[in-house]
Amino acid sequence: MSALAALSKFSRVVDRLVMHITFACAWFSLLSLIAATTLDVAIRQIAHVGSDKLSEIEAALFLVLVMTALGYTYLTDGHVRIDIFREKLSAKTRALVEMVGCIGILMPISGILISYGAGSVLTAFLDGEKLEAFADLPLQWVIKSTVPIGFLLLFLAAGCVVIRNFLFLVGQEAAPAPRGETASPQIHNDRTGASDG
Repeated sequence: MSALAALSKFSRVVDRLVMHITFACAWFSLLSLIAATTLDVAIRQIAHVGSDKLSEIEAALFLVLVMTALGYTYLTDGHVRIDIFREKLSAKTRALVEMVGCIGILMPISGILISYGAGSVLTAFLDGEKLEAFADLPLQWVIKSTVPIGFLLLFLAAGCVVIRNFLFLVGQEAAPAPRGETASPQIHNDRTGASDG
């Protein structure tokens, strides 16, 4: 296996890893968020009282949902781009700009936030910071861990984009990344409305 083929395979493996982690966290947090919100609304309607604990749980679940989706959103080019010039550039120039942006901005900032977030998680764990919503159990570190995990997934996604753009520039990929080409063609087809048939 050539070095470029190994690089491509590595990129696809990391791509799938980010995708699977995101989907697992999304399903867990989304279903839990629906259950917590439904319970909160029912209590408000029936007993005419609000629950700060349920609101805290809802906020924590929403944080999990958003933070763990960062990497996948970037890999599938699902994020908002405020760039009026990008579509006018050639494919090779877009690949270079994306690589420079990942290496020069996205990956260093993600690295800083991973480091800062991990320090915050460690402090919360060592200090036994408590969550009132979870019966004052010392679980604040679990919620805080979504920040470094989310930015780790984004860092990995940026690495995949850098690799795929490099492979595009040397003629081993069909298009610059990110353009929605995930490791799973079925997901891309579902997203674009294409069919396999």
